[in-house]
Amino acid sequence: MATAGHGDQMSRGRSPTIKDVAKVAGVSSATVSYVLNDLNKVTPEVDALVRRVAKELGYSRNNAARALKTGRNNIIGCILPTLTSPVFPEIAQAVQLRAEAHGYATLVIDSGNAPMREEKVVRTLAKHGVDGAVALLHPKFKPADPPLFPIVSLDAKFPGLDSVHADHYAGGRLMAEHAIALGHRRIGMLSGFQDLTSSFERRQGFVDAAAGRVELVWEVNVHLVPQLPPVAVEAIRRREVTMIACVNDLVAIAALSVLKDSGMSAPGDVSVFGFDDMQWASWPLIDLTTIRQPLAELGSRAADLLISRLDDRQRPVEDLVLPVTLVERGSTARVGLPLP
Repeated sequence: MATAGHGDQMSRGRSPTIKDVAKVAGVSSATVSYVLNDLNKVTPEVDALVRRVAKELGYSRNNAARALKTGRNNIIGCILPTLTSPVFPEIAQAVQLRAEAHGYATLVIDSGNAPMREEKVVRTLAKHGVDGAVALLHPKFKPADPPLFPIVSLDAKFPGLDSVHADHYAGGRLMAEHAIALGHRRIGMLSGFQDLTSSFERRQGFVDAAAGRVELVWEVNVHLVPQLPPVAVEAIRRREVTMIACVNDLVAIAALSVLKDSGMSAPGDVSVFGFDDMQWASWPLIDLTTIRQPLAELGSRAADLLISRLDDRQRPVEDLVLPVTLVERGSTARVGLPLP
């Protein structure tokens, strides 16, 4: 049985090995390897014994040697366009938790939403030995040929890459259908970058569902928040519409701020609709009607897909599309309905 003396002896000399753990525990080296590699080939009692002895001896696996043997460092990257948005950290956390469950550590990196920087980040991660990455990439990103490591794309499809994204087109349609059901016929839109797949598909879904039934009175492309561009502020203040459809929740919150500063309110003067259902959306002071995309599931499914690719480099490329749902809160109301 291992005692404190074993650990003290090892600390004064060489580092303990698998053979040392096996000798003290009274089992074979193969049994120790089974336990420490989580292969579930021994009884719970033997598993507990080996782990206790390894801890008492101060044994730790040689990750460098393991990497040479398996070809992996058990580290993945998570590349996001910004870490200041409340949306992306939720995805990153899900990636990290799922990767950890598979025995992988995660490096999270802010790419600044710039394709040249993204390409540099990928090269840097490759130099540091990551096995692969989950990445939300700019449309102009050009994957290396041959690839430096497997990448799973979030939110957009790239040739040869696995991808996971919400059904943005269906979300745009849901937004339009709900607006129409509430009696809105004159709508303003705060759309986003149309070279981004998510922004384009959200807008297209809305426009297709609203065709012939709704007048799109004005539309402004919004590139930066929290402040809306002057042309958007002016459009909101003209009071020409009964609803403002926004490309995402951050833009919707910026619109709510303009309404407040202008002596207006939602939904009293105009309804406001977002997209994402980030954590802030449910706060009582915001109470935003929105389209929920499953942010945590996006992250966890992307991590699963990446690890599946690491296990089988030859399998067909996959594109996973996750459903979205309508979340009705207090920022929208039926046209002409008196407020309490």
